[in-house]
Amino acid sequence: MTPYVSCAPDRLYPPAGSIDAPEAVADLRAAGAAAAVLEELYPAWRYDWPMPETLHLHDVPAPPAMRLRFSRSGTGHAPAVLLVRLDQAVLLRNVLYIGELGRRRVIYESHRPEERALSGALEPEVAAEDFPTGTGPCLYVGNQGSFNYGHWLCEDLPRLSALDVLRARYPGERITLLLPRQDWHNNRMRERSVRLWLGDARDVVLRFIDPETAYGFPQLHWVTPIRHLGLAKSPDALARLDAVLRSRVGGLRSAALGPRLAALLHGRRRLRLFVDRNRLRQRELLNRAAILPLLRTRGFTIVDTERMEVADQVALFAAAEAVVGIKGAGLVNTVFSPPGTPVVHLAPETFQDPYYRDIAAARAQPYHVLYGTAAPGERRDHLRDFTIAPDDLAAVLDQLRLR
Repeated sequence: MTPYVSCAPDRLYPPAGSIDAPEAVADLRAAGAAAAVLEELYPAWRYDWPMPETLHLHDVPAPPAMRLRFSRSGTGHAPAVLLVRLDQAVLLRNVLYIGELGRRRVIYESHRPEERALSGALEPEVAAEDFPTGTGPCLYVGNQGSFNYGHWLCEDLPRLSALDVLRARYPGERITLLLPRQDWHNNRMRERSVRLWLGDARDVVLRFIDPETAYGFPQLHWVTPIRHLGLAKSPDALARLDAVLRSRVGGLRSAALGPRLAALLHGRRRLRLFVDRNRLRQRELLNRAAILPLLRTRGFTIVDTERMEVADQVALFAAAEAVVGIKGAGLVNTVFSPPGTPVVHLAPETFQDPYYRDIAAARAQPYHVLYGTAAPGERRDHLRDFTIAPDDLAAVLDQLRLR
């Protein structure tokens, strides 16, 4: 059995208050630190997950058992986020190993229990290809969910705060930023969001690497996870993401100008957004023909974020006064909406995922969710098509005074 080690067990798993399994924590603390800690990027954190302000199932208020489950879900809570340096590191399928061949160990934070189904089998004794990084520092940014825009945006992009630390430690040197290669669309989206974060900086070289090839590094920099227990995300990391990208974008983006002008003509300074979903992605709202006119009459602009530039998405959501949408990666853009912006999620009854509720809690946004009737079929639960009763949605909009 390949042993696990932690980057910094004393910092990440304190004796009292660790959120991870006690037996795993005891083993990690006994094994000692596997990396050098260079900087704390985001502090340890804790915040409450309030009950959704609206929680409906099948067009009526949720039954007591469902409300009890939501009320017990508790508190977002996790350790600090650290920039670390790993010596004699090997990277394969987003999993990090350290040590010489025959004595390699797995970095626990890159292969946590909730992520292991996505990483494939561990291969600690795989022959690694030396990666040509040049003379400057090398930073790897990736996780098992990097193929998804929402996970990339909330869990990976804020790790670029590490670049400021590396610049200070290696003045004048070029930094190599490594990302796992995915399909063309995801590569393009991630590259553009990185360029947006970097602004005018020209000291970073971006390279996509094959996740199926084992690469070896004499030294590799990495940032410990921003997300914990499958959903809880650092509010400081999300605030930093919001601040950096909004500072790069400003308000004058062509995609936002038309909707803002229409809002002004109706006496509103901010936007009402409905986040539609590409019908090729499944999880389709089957009665869109009834829902979209209802939203348009109340001043909502219909947007498909998959067809938009990253900067346009930031500008639109930063200008929002309310967001309604089908659960999916596009709704993660509510991280750019101001605190207090009501968020209304529509989803099939089979997709009761608290990931988005956590974003609303971390960003101090009132959260509402309507779980509609899922269509029968053989699709996986989170991809089922569904319907939402128009009267049910209208009642929530009335409650929010979005008339």
